[in-house]
Amino acid sequence: MEGINEQPDKEVLLVEYQAAQASAQHNDNLVWTITGIIWGGMLVLFGFVLGNLHNSDLKIILTLLSILGISLTIAVWRFAFQLNSVMKQKYERCKNIEKQLGMHQHRDLKYSLRTQRIIYGIITVFFVITWLSVILIIWRSL
Repeated sequence: MEGINEQPDKEVLLVEYQAAQASAQHNDNLVWTITGIIWGGMLVLFGFVLGNLHNSDLKIILTLLSILGISLTIAVWRFAFQLNSVMKQKYERCKNIEKQLGMHQHRDLKYSLRTQRIIYGIITVFFVITWLSVILIIWRSL
């Protein structure tokens, strides 16, 4: 029987490695699935709002939909950061297990740090600016 302070055996580490890697991939896929759905939905919402700018009867509704667009933009950004954090922790565990077992799949991976996060943030800021511009147009034109 394995004691509490003993190192886990190779089979246990391999199972944990596989689970951590699968979880990391799942969280990464979840980020892009959520982002794709929300960003796609917001483009449809933009179309509806912009197509009804001339209708003064919908001023309040269009404003509320624009606020919803801003809220969704900020929410999806927050979700992405949370899920990205989980993903990074899972891959870090993979790297630790790789070190223990002499593996190199994730430890030797080289990529540009934070580039994707910066681009994601820029797009998010543009969504918020666009929604704020729509609100200004709604209240100026009607």
